Amino acid sequence: MKITPTAKIVRIDGYELFCPLPERIGNSRGFFESRAALLVSITTDAGVTGWGETWAYPGAAAAIVRRDLAPKLIGQDASAPRRLHDLMLRSLPERHGVPLMAVSALDIGVWDAAARAANKPLSAMLGGAMRDRMAAYVSGPFLKPGADPFQTYMADLDTYLDAGFRAIKLRLGTMPKRDAEIARQVRQRIGADMPLMVDLNQGFTIGPASDLAKRLAEYDVRWLEEPIAHDNLAGYKRLADGGTIPLAAGESLFGVEAFRDAVASGALTYLQPDMALCGGVTEMIKIAGLAEAFGMALVPHVWGTAVNFNATLQFAATLPSRGGHAMPCPMFEYDYSYNPLRTKFSANPVDANGTVAVSDAPGIGVEIDPAKFDSLLVQHWTVQ
Repeated sequence: MKITPTAKIVRIDGYELFCPLPERIGNSRGFFESRAALLVSITTDAGVTGWGETWAYPGAAAAIVRRDLAPKLIGQDASAPRRLHDLMLRSLPERHGVPLMAVSALDIGVWDAAARAANKPLSAMLGGAMRDRMAAYVSGPFLKPGADPFQTYMADLDTYLDAGFRAIKLRLGTMPKRDAEIARQVRQRIGADMPLMVDLNQGFTIGPASDLAKRLAEYDVRWLEEPIAHDNLAGYKRLADGGTIPLAAGESLFGVEAFRDAVASGALTYLQPDMALCGGVTEMIKIAGLAEAFGMALVPHVWGTAVNFNATLQFAATLPSRGGHAMPCPMFEYDYSYNPLRTKFSANPVDANGTVAVSDAPGIGVEIDPAKFDSLLVQHWTVQ
């Protein structure tokens, strides 16, 4: 069947962004002092522009978008994002890592353009939002360099509580005994009922991770995230069989096939795909279906700029409520650290109940003005 284009893509722009941080922050694997991302804009012959993003390896992803993928989308119908996603996947020699990041950016942009053309929020294009506010958990505090990596931990924690957050995911990863002591202090500060999670960012091996899980159990930690390398499924299974704390992972997995293998391992309770890495909106739909089929909770990972933040917020609003878990799901991950790549374009305040509003504006619900990139912009290129 021949498909007649109704919203022809005529131009794709790439914006490689970078900003230094005012101080170094980190996790179990090290410290970082900057943020970077690739934003893409997809413009149709009707003058509609959609925005997409990837953030992990923006320079490498930009090369794939510019050379291999964007030329294939020029002249295609932006109102058919799933067809274009399949077109991109079929053109790739491999479906993981940086190539999937490149697909993610373009796929989000096509969905945004399609929703804006239809004058609907992305959530409506995905079948409709189930809620107009999302319960959010704050991701932090982060470790700091120096003799005491927890030197500002409690002050940062108080900032989160004052902002309205009512669920917290700690970044830990020093030594099990020391980490557990910090978790004890945090639990004492926030009270017995507030959800508390821990993220190790793949920094431990099985022995220390098991030790820490046992120590954390008495502080009602709801999940232990990425305790070991993301591709060590046998190790995750060993930890899960210990039964101390439910495990969460997924930000480092690409494509539904990788999530299939993680689900089949029986090790994870919470799946955490990142829309800007795993393959975009289209791949998130597949992964969400997989999670629902196996009765698992999908809690999207969120990092990067205002694009990924708001696109994921739209998607999360469409997820069904999932009971039977230690955490009320779905939940939305909120990076509250210094991030002009988000705050220049999107405020997203949290209310006193720890929830963030889901926009009913067209597309992903945020306007990106390239004029605001100014000092953030490293490189701009166009394919048309």
